[in-house]
Amino acid sequence: MRRVALFLFVCLPAAAEHRVPAENRAAIRRPGAESILPGGRMISPRGKQFSTGPAPFGLAVSPGGKMIVSIGGANGKRSLSILKQEKNNRWRTSTIEPEEGGGEPNRTSVFMGVAFADERTVFSSEGGSGQVRVVDVRSGRTKRAYRLNQGEYANSYTGDMAYDTSRGLLYVADQANLRLVVVDTRKNRVSSSVKLGRMPYAVAVSPDGTRAYVTTAGMPGQPAPDPNAVAFINVEDAAAPRIETLVRTGTGPEGVLATRDRVFVSNARNDSVTVVDAAARRVVAQVGIRIPGMEGLRGVIPIGMAYHEASGWLLVAEAGINAVGVISTRHNRVLGHIPAAWFPSRVATDSDTVYVANAKGHGTGPNAARRDAGARTFEPAIHKGAITMFPLPDDSELDRFTRAVYANNGFLPSAAPPAGPGEIRYVVVIIKGNRTYDEVFGDIAGGSNGPAAGIWDLARFGEFGIVYPDRRGLQQRLALRSVNVTPNHHELARRFAFSDNFYAGTEVNADGRYWPVDSYAEDGVWRHLAKHGIPYRNFGGDLAVPAFPETNIPDQVRATRFIEEMEKMYGKGDQQFPRFIRIHLPNDRTAKARPEDGYPFAASYVADNDYALGRIVEYLSRTPQWKRMAVFITEESARGGVDHIDSHRTIFLLASPYARKNYVSHVNASLASLWKTVFRILRLPPLNLYDAAAADLSDCFTGTADFTPFPLQQENKDLFDPAKARGGRASVLQ
Repeated sequence: MRRVALFLFVCLPAAAEHRVPAENRAAIRRPGAESILPGGRMISPRGKQFSTGPAPFGLAVSPGGKMIVSIGGANGKRSLSILKQEKNNRWRTSTIEPEEGGGEPNRTSVFMGVAFADERTVFSSEGGSGQVRVVDVRSGRTKRAYRLNQGEYANSYTGDMAYDTSRGLLYVADQANLRLVVVDTRKNRVSSSVKLGRMPYAVAVSPDGTRAYVTTAGMPGQPAPDPNAVAFINVEDAAAPRIETLVRTGTGPEGVLATRDRVFVSNARNDSVTVVDAAARRVVAQVGIRIPGMEGLRGVIPIGMAYHEASGWLLVAEAGINAVGVISTRHNRVLGHIPAAWFPSRVATDSDTVYVANAKGHGTGPNAARRDAGARTFEPAIHKGAITMFPLPDDSELDRFTRAVYANNGFLPSAAPPAGPGEIRYVVVIIKGNRTYDEVFGDIAGGSNGPAAGIWDLARFGEFGIVYPDRRGLQQRLALRSVNVTPNHHELARRFAFSDNFYAGTEVNADGRYWPVDSYAEDGVWRHLAKHGIPYRNFGGDLAVPAFPETNIPDQVRATRFIEEMEKMYGKGDQQFPRFIRIHLPNDRTAKARPEDGYPFAASYVADNDYALGRIVEYLSRTPQWKRMAVFITEESARGGVDHIDSHRTIFLLASPYARKNYVSHVNASLASLWKTVFRILRLPPLNLYDAAAADLSDCFTGTADFTPFPLQQENKDLFDPAKARGGRASVLQ
């Protein structure tokens, strides 16, 4: 060991420091009060809270204001959630589930489109079935269904919709066939349709019923670079709708709303609202939604909108900051923000009451109800959305609410000085599959600095795991007891730093792989690195063979390919070693046992992943660059297992000569925290609001360096034999 002259993290005099408020407190779900979200942000939604089915991305209020319906679903659980006002002025909730059998036609899914026909009847989109269903919300029974799969059109995907009550016309986005469909509900038939461009998304109709408006990613043949637009469609003749014009919007137009003289489009990717003169069909304003002191960063994600005519306020669901934005349509400027629950997607008004659909509600909390390693994994039942109901605030209240939103998100400048990098120059990020903290590290009692928050008997993939055969192999194999499933993970935790308060905010693997910056796509990371001249390599999907599921490719093959490629390109020093390397090792998500390919148990895939991880860290620790390197290790999601703190809690490891030895970090952190730390090491500015305001992982580092190479730990051969895994179906890769 030696003491370096410059500590790893030093104070930087540049921009103000921002930091989420949770500090060392763990995520906790508290509906009706302040909740701490995975990653350290907080929510303190205003008004009354009502639980819904998962991921409500549609919201409608009945004509009389006595009933609210949200529509959505995730992880196979899809439903209509009904909120009904009773005679005593109390609200009662109920759910209409998909029909799995009986009745014709069956409802097997729902998707974002929902609209009231009258006080007790709603239209609901069904997504992949290509249908719009007419439902009696009091009885839950189907009245009829409109099939969009007719004539030349097949495989329709019904999405957002708007209903013209005066004419009985329903306008439905068919996302798969890139068109707007007109349904005549009085004649009970599909009347017509008009072709649109890439991904028609949000739909609105003008108050006089003569125009329909559809946001789209652009029409074929439209020039680059930004084809995002809102289509003005003349529907005076419902049998022959026609596109009048396309009006350019901002990037990612996900919401549209029409008033008598204006059309508003919310642009989720660049945090703005485009204001269009409806008569002149031209843009009259672009209202940017910006955070003071962080104006150059994006992440507000405006989606759904509602208009309050008496005040002239445009209310915007700000999914990225868990708030409802208030925009003055008279002055085209942001007035403030109102706290909502997690990921508000839609907003509606009835008189002076505001309703907000929140896709993630109040979070999930733990998904291990008891000390039982056999407990169900990331089950859909714990995913609940929420409807928030509150009175429209006065002007005088907006400042207080806005400050609460800023505090919840870490947007208020921190008293702590910003930390910047010292000795580290090279960064490696290893993204693995989908394990929770408890099922791997629940057996770790603590680190050199004190206890760790785990439950040992949930650690089915720990040092003393019990590995059961799957049903297919029950007659051929006995369980392995007290087997070390992850020796390399545990050795990394002993030698370096790990966290017991780190979260993956995503709920599916693809989100963690392609959207690992908390709601912003990973390609943004590559552009960020390239823009600032940082050499990088991405060892991700290029090491997979698309013809096979990922788990049919051993992580050993990925590790071998990585090491061979690194040696070939950089081993002799002929080429510049990348400052940033990203590696994908997905096999700890597990799969069915394949004894013939070296995987006698489902847990064998975790052992495969463990050994590949150990090989890569061992290799990196013997390179000349190791003396100035940090390796960050985490998961795509936490979908694969159970955890007694929160279902999003997952693995984080830091391997580096400058990592604190056997140190357990308690900072409430997330993927955004990882990227914040990486960017600071590479001396880059923040990418978006999430990493800018995240807690960093600087507590995991020390100024005392230990350059000892990492010793690869061997696997239990009864569980996983690396030599055998290089054969079988994987032999096509050799």
